[in-house]
Amino acid sequence: MIQRIAAIVRADVLVRFRRFSTLVIFLLLSASALLWVPDPKTGRTLISIGGHRALYNSGSIGMATAMLASIFVGLFGFYVISNAVRRDVMTRCGFVAASTEMRTHEYLLGKFLGNVVFLTTFMTGFMLAAMVMLIIRAEAPLQPLVFASQYAILIPSTIVFVSVLAILFESIPWLSGRFGDVVYFFFWAAALGVVVNSLEHGGSRWLLYFDFNGFGYLFEFTKNVWHTKNMSIGQTSFDVKQAPVVVQGLWLNREWFLMRLASTLAPLPLLGIALLFFHRFDPARVRIGGEKGKRSWIGMLNRMTKPFVRPFTALAMRGGAASDAALTIASTPIIAVTAIAFAIAALAGSDVSVPAFCALGIFVADIATRERRAGTLGFVYSAPKLKSQFVMWKFTSSLIVALFVMAIPLLRGAPAPSPARIVAVFFVCAAATSLGVISGNPKTFIVVYLTLWYVSVSDKGATPSLNFAAFQRVPPSAVVAGYFAASIALLVAAEGMHRRILRRT
Repeated sequence: MIQRIAAIVRADVLVRFRRFSTLVIFLLLSASALLWVPDPKTGRTLISIGGHRALYNSGSIGMATAMLASIFVGLFGFYVISNAVRRDVMTRCGFVAASTEMRTHEYLLGKFLGNVVFLTTFMTGFMLAAMVMLIIRAEAPLQPLVFASQYAILIPSTIVFVSVLAILFESIPWLSGRFGDVVYFFFWAAALGVVVNSLEHGGSRWLLYFDFNGFGYLFEFTKNVWHTKNMSIGQTSFDVKQAPVVVQGLWLNREWFLMRLASTLAPLPLLGIALLFFHRFDPARVRIGGEKGKRSWIGMLNRMTKPFVRPFTALAMRGGAASDAALTIASTPIIAVTAIAFAIAALAGSDVSVPAFCALGIFVADIATRERRAGTLGFVYSAPKLKSQFVMWKFTSSLIVALFVMAIPLLRGAPAPSPARIVAVFFVCAAATSLGVISGNPKTFIVVYLTLWYVSVSDKGATPSLNFAAFQRVPPSAVVAGYFAASIALLVAAEGMHRRILRRT
C-alpha cells in the first residue's frame, strides 16, 4: 500500500513541477516575499507591535512572512492544486490507475499528500526568499532555525486544511467546477477571522483547536506574551522617532503545541467524506455524475429559465462574437435571469454595482478558455480568420455578455458617472480574456478578480487605486485612465501569448 501511495505522490509532483506555469508561479511567489519587506528608512515597516516597529530579525520577519504565506496558501494555493483529480480524468490516466490494484482510499491519500508536498515546496521557496530579504535589510543576523520555526508553527495547519478541501471539492460533483471555486473563495474570506473575532468577544478558547490559518494562535500569543492586541502585519507606516522593539518570534508551550497539532490534524476526517463521493473513475459514475449535475439545483434553475434564452440559442448559430456571447448566455440561462434582476433593481433606484460586478466576473471567467478545456479549439480554429483573431473574438464576446448583464445598472448607476464603470467593465473583460488565454484556466482569473473585488469592496473607496468599479466613491480620473491602460496592456499580453502558442504549434 505504501508503495502505491508513494507512486501516486511521485507522479503527481513530477507532473506539476514539469509544467512551465509551475515555475512561473514559484518565481512570482518567491519574488513577492522581497516586495513585502520595506526599508524602514521609507517610514514603512512589515510589522508593528503595540504601535512600535519591530526590529527586522529572524523572529519578527519569520513570523510576519509566515502569516502572509498562510494567507497566500489559503487563497491562491487552493486554486493551484484543485485540479489533481480532474487532470487524471481529462488525460484518462485515472481510468488506467483505477483498473489496477490501487484502492480508492490509497488514490485520495496519495493525491492529498501530493498537494501537501507541492504546497510545502512553494512555501519553502517563499521562506528562503524572505531570508534573503532579511540579509539585505541587515538589521540583525540571520538565524535559520529561528526563522524556520515560525513557519513550522503557523503553516502546516493551513497546508493540510487547503490540501484536504481541494480533494473534497473535487470529489463532490457540484463543488468540482466553477461554482465550487466561487464557494471556496467566500468560505475562505468568511472564515479568515472567525477565531479571532470569537476570542475578542469572549468566545470559547476551544476554537483554537480548529485554528487552521493560525490567526487565533497569533492573537492569543500577542495578548498573553506581548500584552497588547495591537499588531499590524503588512506594509504600514510607523513613527520613525520611536525606537524599534526586539521580538524573538513565536514559541509554543504545551497547550499551544496541542492546539497547533489539533488544528493540523482536524481537517483529515474530511477525506472520509471525499471517499464517500469519489467516483473512482468508473465510466458509468463519471457519466452519471454529469447527469446528476443536471438534476442539481443549478441544473433545475437552468431548465426553468430556458424560455428566457431561446432567442440566444437561435443567435448562437449565426457565427461571430455575438454568436459566441449568445452561446454563453444560452448555455447558462442564469445569466439572463440575473440580468433581468439587476435591471429591475437598478430601475427601482438601487445601486447594484457590488453584486453585479461580482456576478460579471463569474459569468465571463471561462469564455476565453471554454474551447481549450473542451478540446474543441482545433475545430474553432478551422473557421476563417478566427485563429488569428481569437483574442479579440473572445474579448468582444465577453464584452457583449458583460453589457447584457450591466447595461441598465450602468445607465442608472450611482454615485459614479457611467464612464468610470464602463471602463471597469472593459477592464474585467480584458482581464478575463488575458488571464484565460495566458493560463488556459478560468481559476486564474476567478481568484485574482474576486480578490480585487473583495479588497475593493472592503476598502470602501479609501484607496483610490483599488477602487476599480467606483464602489461608494467616484475614483479620480487618473485611476480610471490607469485601469483603461491596464486593460489595453492585458489585451496586448494576451495577443502576444496567443501568437507564441500558434508559432509553437
